[in-house]
Amino acid sequence: MDAPCQPNWTGFVALSEPDQVDWSQLEHAYGKSAVSLGPGAGFPTNIDGDVVRSLAALRTDPGQAFNALYSNICHQGTVYQATAHAVPFIAAVAAGDVPDGIRTPLLALLGGIAIGGSYVAPNGYHSRAFGEGVDVLVTESLAASVEGLATIRSPRLVALIHPIRLLLEEPTDARRAAVESAVDLAVAPLPTLGDL
Repeated sequence: MDAPCQPNWTGFVALSEPDQVDWSQLEHAYGKSAVSLGPGAGFPTNIDGDVVRSLAALRTDPGQAFNALYSNICHQGTVYQATAHAVPFIAAVAAGDVPDGIRTPLLALLGGIAIGGSYVAPNGYHSRAFGEGVDVLVTESLAASVEGLATIRSPRLVALIHPIRLLLEEPTDARRAAVESAVDLAVAPLPTLGDL
């Protein structure tokens, strides 16, 4: 499959440059380009179905941006062409100077993307890579982008990044399960003194 535009996996595109990708030619959960999911969908209309605006919203409204990104590029565990092109931007934000409240869901999203891109299954929560060659695009994008996460030092997040790397090296059911467990652990609330 020839992608409409090939990202440079050897380095991150500046976050101010998501318009360098021709998103209108990339398949996502709702087709190509921007779509409206309707006012009852729970997303602000300015980022509904619009991957580039969802990425930009990570700076201003991360909660809604996370929801929109999951919905568009990792919908029920399925990954798409747009997913592969969004990964470098997501990884760049996660590796940047952001609080763990933003970094953690981004890494969880990368974990879901790693699982979805690692195999094709006929059904289930982690469905598949959608489209010919999308699994390869997603895996290559993640492999190049995950290296930029080496600066992250939080033990819970390192414990998520490591199984993602292992899954990229060899996609097995055990490694997918390890990523899923690491995602669950990373997003779980930290215990308080009252809980101990």
